Amino acid sequence: MEHHWGLITGNKEKVPLKSISVTLSINDFVAAVAATLHYENEEKVPIEAMFVFPMDEDSAVYSFEALVDGKKIVAELQDKTKAHSKYEEALSQGHQAYLLEEDDYSRDVFSCNVGNLQPGTKVAVTLRYVQELPLESDGALRYLLPAVLNPRYQLSEQSASSCLNVQKPIVPLEALPYTLSMVATITSQHGIERVQSNCSLSPIQYLTDDKTSAQVSLTEGHKFDRDVELLIYYREVHSPSVAVEKGMQDKKRDSLMGAPCAMVSFYPDIPEVNASKVCGEFVFLMDRSGSMQTPMRTEENSQLRIEAAKLFVFTDGEVSDTYSVIREVKLNSKKHRCFSFGIGQGASTSLIKNIARVSGGTAEFITGKDRMQAKALGSLKLALQCALDDISLSWELPPGLSVNMLSPEQPTIFRGQRLIIYAQLTGPMPQAESRGAVCLKHTLQGKSLENKVAFSLQPKENANFTIHRLAAKFLIQTKDLGSHEVSKEEKKDVMNISLQSGVLSSFTAFVAINKELNKPVQGPLAHRVIPRPMIATSTSMFMRSCSRLTGPFKNSRLKRRLCAADYVPYGHETFGENVVLQLIFLQNANGSWKLDENLTKILGTTLEDTKAANPSQHGDPSAWATILAVLWLHANGQDLKCEWELLERKAVAWLHDHAGSSIPMLVQAANSLLKLSVNPAVFDV
Repeated sequence: MEHHWGLITGNKEKVPLKSISVTLSINDFVAAVAATLHYENEEKVPIEAMFVFPMDEDSAVYSFEALVDGKKIVAELQDKTKAHSKYEEALSQGHQAYLLEEDDYSRDVFSCNVGNLQPGTKVAVTLRYVQELPLESDGALRYLLPAVLNPRYQLSEQSASSCLNVQKPIVPLEALPYTLSMVATITSQHGIERVQSNCSLSPIQYLTDDKTSAQVSLTEGHKFDRDVELLIYYREVHSPSVAVEKGMQDKKRDSLMGAPCAMVSFYPDIPEVNASKVCGEFVFLMDRSGSMQTPMRTEENSQLRIEAAKLFVFTDGEVSDTYSVIREVKLNSKKHRCFSFGIGQGASTSLIKNIARVSGGTAEFITGKDRMQAKALGSLKLALQCALDDISLSWELPPGLSVNMLSPEQPTIFRGQRLIIYAQLTGPMPQAESRGAVCLKHTLQGKSLENKVAFSLQPKENANFTIHRLAAKFLIQTKDLGSHEVSKEEKKDVMNISLQSGVLSSFTAFVAINKELNKPVQGPLAHRVIPRPMIATSTSMFMRSCSRLTGPFKNSRLKRRLCAADYVPYGHETFGENVVLQLIFLQNANGSWKLDENLTKILGTTLEDTKAANPSQHGDPSAWATILAVLWLHANGQDLKCEWELLERKAVAWLHDHAGSSIPMLVQAANSLLKLSVNPAVFDV
């Protein structure tokens, strides 16, 4: 009887990947990450192991190395075609070889190959990257460590070659043969208020008395059933800042990596305005997943219909060729703005972030216990607000020092958005302490405004060259739309930036060769693809059950994602005990409520008593009903205010048109009937 020792897959093959350990260092709104993959070959034959894994698309991967028997082997970044040839040649000569590359069709998927791993050999492979942390609507900085990689549909024949289409073994979560650990150190001059996560963390440990440094770690037993998300709350995140970083000494002074690089962060204070009278077209596009494999079509008049539209895209991002979608959005970016929403664990950060980035919109991710309504309405609220226009930057620098902007012009900034700009400083840097300034000029509703911040012109050293590499990543993201979507000149430009900075792109790959191992390979290497976890639908958080969904979504996979009681208002009874959502569902399209038994049941009164308490017996009963509904929401629905705030504005606008001067009288009577004391000011009276 044959025995299989060690960790094995469902096919009885032993799995060489044993564990993944992540060290995370967050400084203000920049994260530096080192992820180490620990391999061990427990078989009796040499193997080649392949691990396909997700990574946030904003990650600037700049280092890849292997530790074998105490020896460090540092990989070189090369043209991807040459790197592949070098890898294959090394294996054929009996050397040990390592290859790290970005997928050709999606910037958030990577593959790591470890070739000619001898029996009994242990290897630790480490990749390092840096990334900006996005700002959430509540002021939190969000770090995401993707742990879920969902299957993705092909949009074209070409994307069949994607590493996503490699047949990966699937095992139940409890049988997954590798583990994940993570330790995060957080530092901020603004002070750390708290850290939250969708996963189980150790208690936060403050490393300084003033709470400017802290550490947390992932507790043991993470099951890869969700992405690891950290939400970091600082005491103050809205302060503008400028950081200047020294260039590499061995590079030309005016080169991308040789010149000092500045990172400018602005968070303009944009006042909130009443948007009840704002007009616009808002198109909501729901991804039905299965239909994504058919070619994208444009009906004859569809472009006319959405020319001035704000497009809200809800998708799980399960498409392999993200570049094709991003390119289509970019081509039409002057005609619409995309607000994208990634639904569930493992949603493609490459697709979600880039369709928002290239069209001037915003990206949101809906995971865990997040409510879809809150995220969607938050973005809708942004779209309705007045934004900053005519944005320009001006610099105040000593004579001889000039600025080379690396970031393109930003056409618009929404309320709550942060603006990050990268620039090179060229020319002689001042020897003594000297200061410069940068000014953000813009207009808001026709009024000219500016934000100005001063900064030191003494560049600081950083061994990781974080700002330089983030700037390089930004340039790569701007220019690199995949090998099948760019011209030869653009490809050459991207490769230049990638090779200069050491930041991985779709045209380059890291390759490392251990020439000390020189054992001829007898026959082909045993190929081992690291299994991925088998999990429920990535958006199972959206719910329990729903049998009432009809129309184009009936029997579709999206039905499972959207139909739960807490989310989609298809019928009054759908909401169960959530009376706030029941009341929201009863609102008419014009902003009013109808005075009927459905309303009075929620209010806790009878229809007869409610009609009798109306002080305006000859007025429109809908005005009385609308006053009652708005007051009830203020008294009972504060937890969901972000979800009814916009519809309240619509109701108040309708009341001013239809009730006018009688509003104060109606409010007083409604407060009395419902035994409330809501301030009449909510009706702008």
